[in-house]
Amino acid sequence: MCAGDHPLFIPTDPPPVTVELDSGWTLAASGRVADAGPQISAAGYLAAAPVWHRVSRMPATVLDALQQDGTYQNVYAGTNLRDAVPQDLYLQDWWYRTTFEAPAGHSTYRLDFPGINYRAEVWLNGGLVADSSQLVGMYVDHDVDITDHVVAGGSNVLAVKVVPERAMQDVDGVELADSWYDWINSRYLGVPGNSFVPDRNAGIFKPVYLSASGAVEIGAATVNTDVHLPEADSARLNVYVTVRNNSARPARGTMRAVISRAGKPDIGVEQTVTLGPGERRELTFDPGRFAALELDRPDLWWPYTLGDPALYDLKLEFWQRDHVIDSTSTRFGVRTFRQHRDSDERFPGSGGNFYLTVNGRDFPVRGAVYTPDLLFRDDPGREDATLAYTRDLGLNMLRLESKIPGERFFERADELGIPLMVGWMCCNQWEKWEQWDDEDRAVALDSLRSQAQMLRTHPSVAVWANGSDGLPPEPLRTQYRAVLRDLHWQNAVVDTVSAQAREDWDGIHMAGPYSWRAPGYWLAGRYPATRGATAEQGDNEHIPPYASLRQFIPPDALWPIGETWYFHAGSDPRNAVLTSAQRVINRRYGPSAGAEEFARKAQLAHYESTRAQFEAFAADGSAEHKMTMYWMLNSPWPSFFGHIFDWYLRPGGAYFGAKAGLRPLSMVFDAYAGADHSAADITVTNQSASDADGLTARVRVYDLQGRIREDRTVTDVAVRAGDALTVVSLPRVARDSPVFFVRCELIAANGAVVAENVYWQSQQRDDAGDPAADRPFETRQVSWADMTALNRMPRVALQLGAERNRHGGVTVFLRNPTGRIAFFERAEILAGSGGDEILPIRYSDNYVTVFPGETVEVYATVPAGGPEPGWVRVSGYNTAAQVVPIG
Repeated sequence: MCAGDHPLFIPTDPPPVTVELDSGWTLAASGRVADAGPQISAAGYLAAAPVWHRVSRMPATVLDALQQDGTYQNVYAGTNLRDAVPQDLYLQDWWYRTTFEAPAGHSTYRLDFPGINYRAEVWLNGGLVADSSQLVGMYVDHDVDITDHVVAGGSNVLAVKVVPERAMQDVDGVELADSWYDWINSRYLGVPGNSFVPDRNAGIFKPVYLSASGAVEIGAATVNTDVHLPEADSARLNVYVTVRNNSARPARGTMRAVISRAGKPDIGVEQTVTLGPGERRELTFDPGRFAALELDRPDLWWPYTLGDPALYDLKLEFWQRDHVIDSTSTRFGVRTFRQHRDSDERFPGSGGNFYLTVNGRDFPVRGAVYTPDLLFRDDPGREDATLAYTRDLGLNMLRLESKIPGERFFERADELGIPLMVGWMCCNQWEKWEQWDDEDRAVALDSLRSQAQMLRTHPSVAVWANGSDGLPPEPLRTQYRAVLRDLHWQNAVVDTVSAQAREDWDGIHMAGPYSWRAPGYWLAGRYPATRGATAEQGDNEHIPPYASLRQFIPPDALWPIGETWYFHAGSDPRNAVLTSAQRVINRRYGPSAGAEEFARKAQLAHYESTRAQFEAFAADGSAEHKMTMYWMLNSPWPSFFGHIFDWYLRPGGAYFGAKAGLRPLSMVFDAYAGADHSAADITVTNQSASDADGLTARVRVYDLQGRIREDRTVTDVAVRAGDALTVVSLPRVARDSPVFFVRCELIAANGAVVAENVYWQSQQRDDAGDPAADRPFETRQVSWADMTALNRMPRVALQLGAERNRHGGVTVFLRNPTGRIAFFERAEILAGSGGDEILPIRYSDNYVTVFPGETVEVYATVPAGGPEPGWVRVSGYNTAAQVVPIG
């Protein structure tokens, strides 16, 4: 018998290869193509314009691709998404086509489609590889064996026919894809029920990969880490990896796992395995058999707010006769998230509120809800900017309600130390369980299996939610849990993030609100929505800064507010026409004469409400404030739907209000929200990972003329990590000033100002009414603060300067030489003297107030590779806009 005939010998292949198929793609509507799969996937087929559209960037949904090539332009401007784009794109099937070279000499070739919406046929070189009954599900990762169809060492033609999600007239979607529900305005899109874009996000929306390997192939792998608590001085690792023999003969070899991190000795373990023909098996490396997997003093992965997000590398190799047959690599973090319930039973159900610990430390969540682009556009730069803003804000978790992006997003979250909650979406077919058929049930479980397998090894992924607004029924709930268990899911699991009036709720409630609330609402301690653990709350009606507004509302529709504005609002009838936003801004700050004035006043309202939401969850420490998730972090398109920053990545009032409320150390003024409203509590909050002492708290009150009416100082303040301490009780002062300013400064022992908060307060108080009458989608104030005196503030002429600093950014100097207050000053870094703000951008602070005789410094950081900063524009509530060059 020669060596090649040995039953445990497999011929040596070249090193394994995985490549992304991201170029050379074209797209066509199937109804405009006379040919079928055998012809379209054949060499020499002419995929010519205008029937075939060149896709300049893949992955891309249908409408994204058609916008790329100019078929439809500026679809986000005005009402173009409705009026300039056919609304029946989803009623057609679509062909994607490309060619690729396959490396020679390998035993196994596969195509991986981690994201096709919703069904697909795959044709290669004239032959059908998989049909639309096999490839079903937006969130199912489709792994297709093409070994029998590929031209190894030559050119191949791939054609994928995508069948979009369909819907019948009597239901809001019949397949487990994704809608935008109330995130876009179905009323003005002309689509009843759930909101969809014209193609229903059909297409290939995640990267396509070609892999070439030996006959033995390494599959999915993960590392579970169990940190020894409470000391956190050691950890046990369990490595799980699947291996598959794709040949018709037995195969024997060695699986090797090497764990490495710079500055640490490598850890290597291996085991011998024999696989039968076609056998697939999961291998385990555990500390019981491999003592090296018991780590002493490992570098832990921490959320960035608590420490360094340390990462380890895992390399897996399958060896035969001194040759690597296949190999894979992944990264992981050594950390342990655990879920708990407190003893607070004031909310429906029992068992108290949900909360998390990480590596044995309490982890109060201060988060927001993330969304991808409305067309699921693949844009790494936008993802990076969004995650950078997340850290700049001080948010410590993002929630993804379905709309799950590609793996790169999670890799970046791992590196940046940003924890994530991921799960299925509310309200559409994912929670219409009574409409499911057998295929839906299979797709649901396959979808969970695919997403959990991708997410499980990422240290950033802290929580999986099987449901959003609803509770999955049995037996589905048990089946979901079984999938997670089989995949060794090591993170928190909840079945719903909406409190149920039953014993099986998971300790998270969803009472909103989804409309604007005055600061006193958040800080009064009377409203259930402001306590416990909540998965979404914020304001569904956000007005972007005027510079953004002009980019998507045409000039003839900018004022008065009308149909074009509503087209970009949410879909719920209570926010579809921006009722609360208009009422709040008009009642609180006075009617506006145009869009620019309205947007300027809106930033004030968004700043004070958003800041108060996060302050409320800090001011009493974490005892009753386990989790708040702002609804939402960002916008899927230029819109008025709730966001902390808009689609153009322009930070507005909500952004800097949130940033102030999320400071590690700060001072919070409670807006006289206490029981009798005669005095305000001013509290030092510590949301950092370390105790703080030797602090000085100073509180000053100014009237509208800029005169100091109260000045109090408290020394030797000490606050433990995660705690808060009330330091001043401030009576109502300056009663002759209809609006006054409360200035709170926290000063370190060396005299440096750690944090400064400026509040504008009306003598006429806000009253949000009886908590029992609170309605999440409506702003129902009983009485309103009157801030209109701000419109009559004396004008101030600031002295401005700007220079490049040693950190590569820009320092802006705002000097007030007068005896008046310069209020709500916004600095913008420009490339040219008359241009737009450079975006994305990060500022140390903004919308600042400059008190008489003082100078405020604002530090700006522009990402590398962007436009060069050249000018600074500063405008304020009572100052004229000025533009100065950067020195």
